[in-house]
Amino acid sequence: MKLKKLEKIYEGKFLTYYIADFETKLGHIKKYEFISRDKNLDINNFGKNKPAGVGMVCYSMDEKKVLLQQEFRLATNHVVYNFPAGLIDEGETALEAAKREIKEETGVDLVECIAILSPSYASQGTSDELMQIVICKCEGEIKDSTFEDEEIHAAWYTKEEIKKLLDEGAYMSVRTQMFLWQWVTYK
Repeated sequence: MKLKKLEKIYEGKFLTYYIADFETKLGHIKKYEFISRDKNLDINNFGKNKPAGVGMVCYSMDEKKVLLQQEFRLATNHVVYNFPAGLIDEGETALEAAKREIKEETGVDLVECIAILSPSYASQGTSDELMQIVICKCEGEIKDSTFEDEEIHAAWYTKEEIKKLLDEGAYMSVRTQMFLWQWVTYK
């Protein structure tokens, strides 16, 4: 596919809606709708974005529990289990953003960074948003988020508790569900 045209349709506070025209291998035009955090995409810089956010897989110090959030997600109208995540502020590294977001959303402290994964797409079917996953160990007292527009309750979960959530069909983000299934099944 070859990008032929990119048009901004709507610019919101956090997301911008675009329509891209791609030429297929048979010479036909395929129109594709997507959203981006970049308000200034054009045909020359599309696909050259940097990570906009971080997601954190947080283990307890003994690695017997993982930190999950129950968060009311507006786009789903449900409480969803997910790992802590957030946007990278201008000038921050992925690790700095991870430390800040974990503290803001859960009250605990990132004590040890195990790994920072290379950038990956958050939802490649609908967005160009890149994220970085930070694997870490945390400790401290859990506190609910104090932001008015975020309803977040964090807690530590054992493998047995995670198995129960999976068996009950608790709403989760896809990356959270995939990781948790792997964690309780193979580790």
